[in-house]
Amino acid sequence: MTKSSRTVDTRPVYTLTSTPAVIESHDAALAAARALRDRLRARGDETQELRRLPDATVTDLLESGLYGVMKPKRYGGSELGTETMVDVTVELASAEPSAGWVYMLWTAHMWMQAQWPVKAMDEMFENPNTLASSVVSTTGDVVPVKGGYSWTGTGFFSSGVDHCNWLTAAVPVKRDGEVAERRWLLIPREDFEIVDDWNTVGLRGTGSKTIKLNDVFIPEYRTLASKDAEDGVAPGREVNTHPMYGAISGANFTGAMSAPSVGAARGMVELFTERMAGKVHQSDAVSQQNSPYLPDGTGTTLARLSFAAAQVDALHSLLLNDASTYGYRPAKETNDVARAKCRRDHTYTAQMARRTANYLYEECGGTGLKEGSPIQLKWRDTNAAAAHHGLTWDWQAEAWSKAELGMEPAPRF
Repeated sequence: MTKSSRTVDTRPVYTLTSTPAVIESHDAALAAARALRDRLRARGDETQELRRLPDATVTDLLESGLYGVMKPKRYGGSELGTETMVDVTVELASAEPSAGWVYMLWTAHMWMQAQWPVKAMDEMFENPNTLASSVVSTTGDVVPVKGGYSWTGTGFFSSGVDHCNWLTAAVPVKRDGEVAERRWLLIPREDFEIVDDWNTVGLRGTGSKTIKLNDVFIPEYRTLASKDAEDGVAPGREVNTHPMYGAISGANFTGAMSAPSVGAARGMVELFTERMAGKVHQSDAVSQQNSPYLPDGTGTTLARLSFAAAQVDALHSLLLNDASTYGYRPAKETNDVARAKCRRDHTYTAQMARRTANYLYEECGGTGLKEGSPIQLKWRDTNAAAAHHGLTWDWQAEAWSKAELGMEPAPRF
């Protein structure tokens, strides 16, 4: 299959010739993220219109080296770990949630890319600006053939895929007489088609589109058993020895999945704070008299603002606690209860961020209903970020309870 469009060749992952910066510390990463906030905000309307990230935003993320905080040092990354990824994601998402969401996925994929056989990693990272998207919801059988696998099928919700030169796909592989095995496939951009079908009420700029494949061959060395990655014994561990690459994916690969919702909620708190500051510091007594909320309703509104800000801080801290507790611990030392706890906490974080945004939105009145309202946009994005199937509360809550009570757990792979 040839590239479906010339636009593929003009995007930053293909055209940038500069080597990404290597960020040396957590504080330096946060400073780099904060330096991008105004640019991300300024491109907000363009991001909404494009329904994907603007090229300039992708260039900023690549050149800054921010997406390299989970990338192996062997291939030019900084290996700063999940706490840094969480903090940077929250910072970026508070300014522009779609950028935070795509950043999180691209960066987390650097952890997954570190798991592959060396031959596959060498191919991926030959381009120092390599980016990978993914699909985990797919259709079509993956068939074992000589030297690898063949797949004709479809993958859904591939965030940021327009800008990527690689795709990772989690698929069931069926062999005669055996239970299906979950494997990750690594597929170059030339081998699949992107369907422009991302039209949504929230996270419009993530470009989380459908991909289609027709009789694509994936060589064995570009595949990875999900179980090996979960058990900390993937082939990449032979050369990528940082402890995080031998820890569970729930604390690293999916460890920041709920951070964009926290960041979006934080951005909503910031906007609401600015709005309230303009109201409570009005010097025009007549304007205050004409408002039904000032001064009589101020106390209730301020209490809501305080609660929302505290909630966001608490949720952020929960993510960081799990990252530091499980992000470097060998997978073989992390039991099913701890694995389920990570998934439970991420889901709880996203859903409570959503509730916090809804709670604050109740105080926005008619202003928050207007099209183009920045607060309304953050509200929609927070809800969209919490809508990911992997962040469904009832499912993850039940899984942790079963693990904690010693009941039969759901299959891990």
